[in-house]
Amino acid sequence: MINSISSKGVNEIVLQSVIEHAKKLDKDKISILEIGPGKGALSKAIRDALEAAGIKYEIECGDIEPHQINDQQLGFQCRYVDAQDNFNLNRSYDIGIIVELIEHIENPFHLIRQFGTVLKPGAMLIVTSPNILSLGSRLRFFLTGCYDYFRRPYNEYWLNMGHVNPINPLQLMYIMRKNGFENIEVTTNRATANSILMLPFAPFIWLFSFLHYILRENREGGQQQKQRNRNTLKKLMSPGMLLGKIAIYKAIRTRDLKTTTTTWFQSDPFFKP
Repeated sequence: MINSISSKGVNEIVLQSVIEHAKKLDKDKISILEIGPGKGALSKAIRDALEAAGIKYEIECGDIEPHQINDQQLGFQCRYVDAQDNFNLNRSYDIGIIVELIEHIENPFHLIRQFGTVLKPGAMLIVTSPNILSLGSRLRFFLTGCYDYFRRPYNEYWLNMGHVNPINPLQLMYIMRKNGFENIEVTTNRATANSILMLPFAPFIWLFSFLHYILRENREGGQQQKQRNRNTLKKLMSPGMLLGKIAIYKAIRTRDLKTTTTTWFQSDPFFKP
């Protein structure tokens, strides 16, 4: 197990995904960027695994407290990067990593857009976040108006950026696609007891979701959107999303697509289901 503050099993899944993608790329050297690395436990584990696999690499980190890593002299550098501002990095990378950070920031659209500017076509982006659409989290929201990991109203007098943004998987997948990331896969670290107890309600959730996602889809281009909605519903109704504590998203940057204020309202004619 990787010694970090992340939920159990998350970093191990991310590590395995990084190694698998690095081998698949089959390049002379793999470049990796992790934003919000904390004290570097995950990047250090990735470094050790890449060295053990004989894969040449470059790892860079970005954080608002870069000294947490740089003071340790781990063999890779951490730059000052504010996840809520422009990255200002003058290079591109093969793999991008955001582990349990996106729920701490105010603008997830901007964060994913910034990764779109620094990841190469064919690069993989990995994002983890509390799974607010698990069955247990849905029950908590129904009863209290608060999701798992966001269990009580925000402390309005606490200025530290805690869990302030319960990002919906539907929203995050949309943001990824809006910025050129496709082939999205969603998995999880482990099931929770509350979600397992809620499993008898899963067929009803599927039925109502199918009604709204498929049968009532009548917008322009509805047939294509129905197919996309079917794929989305399949992800949302997977065991990982129904039961999992932390959602882990993997997406490939298939093309150079950056949304701006001038393109935001335009259709994307190249989008595939």
